[in-house]
Amino acid sequence: MKRWMSSLHARLMLSLGLGWVLLVSVLLGTSWYLGRDITRETLLVQLEYQAELLARTVEQDVLTRKASIAKLAAEVQPVVQQTGAVQQVLEKNSALLTYFDALVFAGPEGFVEADWPQAPGRQSLDVNQREFFQRAQGMRRGFISEPFVGAVTTEPLVMVGYPLRDEQGEFQGMVGGVLTILGDNFLGFLQRHRLGTTGFAAIGSASGRVLVHADRSLIMEPVPDEYNAFIRQALLGWEGSGESRLLAGVQALQAYKQIWAADWIVGVYLPNDEAYAAFDRLWWVLWTLGTLVILGSLPFLWWLLRLLLLPVQRFATQIDSINRGEQEWLEARTSLTELRSVAKRFNALLYSQSRTQQDLQRRQAYLNAVLDSSPSGVFLTNLEGKSIYVNSAYIRITGLEASELLGWTWLDYVYPEDRPKLLQYWQGAVAADDSYEIQYRYSTPEVGEIWLEAHASPITDDQGVTQGYIGTVRDITERKQKEEAHRWAALHDGLTHLLNRRGFDEMMFKAFDAWQKTGQPAALLLIDLDHFKPVNDTLGHDVGDIWLIKIADILRERASAQGAAARQGGDEFALLLPGFSVNEAKKEAEIVRHQVMAIEIPESEGFSVTTSIGIALLQEGDDSVSTWVKRADEACYLAKNAGRNRVEVKSA
Repeated sequence: MKRWMSSLHARLMLSLGLGWVLLVSVLLGTSWYLGRDITRETLLVQLEYQAELLARTVEQDVLTRKASIAKLAAEVQPVVQQTGAVQQVLEKNSALLTYFDALVFAGPEGFVEADWPQAPGRQSLDVNQREFFQRAQGMRRGFISEPFVGAVTTEPLVMVGYPLRDEQGEFQGMVGGVLTILGDNFLGFLQRHRLGTTGFAAIGSASGRVLVHADRSLIMEPVPDEYNAFIRQALLGWEGSGESRLLAGVQALQAYKQIWAADWIVGVYLPNDEAYAAFDRLWWVLWTLGTLVILGSLPFLWWLLRLLLLPVQRFATQIDSINRGEQEWLEARTSLTELRSVAKRFNALLYSQSRTQQDLQRRQAYLNAVLDSSPSGVFLTNLEGKSIYVNSAYIRITGLEASELLGWTWLDYVYPEDRPKLLQYWQGAVAADDSYEIQYRYSTPEVGEIWLEAHASPITDDQGVTQGYIGTVRDITERKQKEEAHRWAALHDGLTHLLNRRGFDEMMFKAFDAWQKTGQPAALLLIDLDHFKPVNDTLGHDVGDIWLIKIADILRERASAQGAAARQGGDEFALLLPGFSVNEAKKEAEIVRHQVMAIEIPESEGFSVTTSIGIALLQEGDDSVSTWVKRADEACYLAKNAGRNRVEVKSA
């Protein structure tokens, strides 16, 4: 065996044979991977389409029922105080029973006062602690409740509700349509929906409760999301598809869509065993054919190599002699034109390489001298961004060794927050064959944090093809520090270091924008100092400044991590508290008021300063920040007129 392997023919045969086996295996493996991936993507698209159809169907059903309940509420509203009239309205709207299993009206105290069709035990039923009734008390528009088990039917239900309010906004009760989740007129069709043999669809609420599932034992149970990241993402509002494990332990393709009108999620699932069954059968057929092709081609390769390698063996012997220095040129002792041409070109290549090597050495020495004389940092990279050269100025600026700046290591010292932007600029420049300029932070143990400004341009060959990039780097740390100082001064009060009016306006606009987009509440406190002018006029501005600084310290401490404190004028302050309710804001205002009253300054003995505080929360009807500020200003004015040293709230 060893003697046989010493033959070039045998080795090439083994190499080609193994290469042929590897090629066929790679082709089969690639076809398996790509085919399976294409199958997967195709099935995921189909699953997303199925999920989209189901989501649209359910969402349309929900919207139709919401609209129906809203119309019913409009009929009930005028007669809500009339005994028996609500029951008549419900009976008059019997047509709605095509959408609902029952219509109910619950009074403001939480007792069912009317229902249709009437069911034993439903009237006078106390629903005060039910989620749908508590939700109706706090809303002004229609909604669909969380799933619950009916007290009368003991079946899983949902309530499509609409709150009733009088002209003053007082809660008068709610009108609702009761739906059996798995009823034939609602989601029952999903319980029977199947994808293939083992695929199925399911619906869960965003709060994490199962409404529909092929396994009935899971209905009304918490959504089992601990084993599936896609379910966790879907509960947070994500839509999409992927592959993950099911509760039964099998892998499955799955897609998720949101039913926004009900705050539900629909998911469709197809186990992998069924999804890939047809493809796996096809792949085994291809593998069998590939094995037969490999076995049948090996004898032919053996014969062909033996025929072709006879003159090549002589060339191999001469090349070995050239490598050993025993021979300078390749002698073509053959009548074959092709081999003589190869020998001629090989000899020309040997001569050209010798000349080129000498020329490159001279140019490299000249280029190194020019680049090292530059006062700016200079670097060269290939098209992948790998650093292949840095000059001495670059090393001096960063304080790193050349070995730490070559290859990919230089990227490790770029600030993590700036790295994605730098890579984006780089990739954009490479894609467009264009130059780029960027500023980013660099951190090294030797020089600490510095700001660098880099400018790079493409290096092109004679045909205009980009081969790499050359760039310069400058240290702009001092300039950045000055810019940051100027920006800070533009947004802050010089005495108290709180935000000034301009900086505080930016924070209020952000809070207003968050309220419009997400409904996050925010409280604005306008604080006017009482009896501060006598302190300034009598004791002087130095003592007055001490008062202002101490008050600023109190406000800075009370501002939450997302909030802000500001000095808006001479003795005017403001406090922004995102996420605070009116009671929480009043509590904070009282803390501020008492802490200011408790300030003691030796230089101002006999003088005291108090605060008049006006509070306004963002509310419906606020179309701008100025409306919000005006309401807080009016509350502050009320506090002043009511005797000062007090807190007032303005809600409308």
